Amino acid sequence: MKKWIIGLILLGLMACGQEAPKLSKLPEDAVILAFGDSLTRGTGAAAERDYPAILAALSGREVINAGVPGEISSEGRQRLPALLDEYQPNLLILIHGGNDILRQINAEETRANLTAMIAAAKQRNIAVVMLG
Repeated sequence: MKKWIIGLILLGLMACGQEAPKLSKLPEDAVILAFGDSLTRGTGAAAERDYPAILAALSGREVINAGVPGEISSEGRQRLPALLDEYQPNLLILIHGGNDILRQINAEETRANLTAMIAAAKQRNIAVVMLG
């Protein structure tokens, strides 16, 4: 099961259509902020079977689960900066926008919100991996 989750994450990274930038190896004491909606929170998953918990167990790093079920990207855009400042993560894993699609929010608005979230992390020198 653990290899399946890692494979899924890697497949998502490879399927991006653009060559992904190279990320530096995370230090042993790195903090990872998993930010998103119900997919991140683990809605429907058994206790400790959400992807942030599995990633923490596999990587040996601290992984903060900052998923909020039902959240749309404009809400995430407002919520993210305070979490970046609070946890000062080395890596942000961003999974957001699915609820925007379900609610038929304009794609340009969603793109702008995601771009702003990535910029907020980069302004703080935090590496970003976005999965969709």
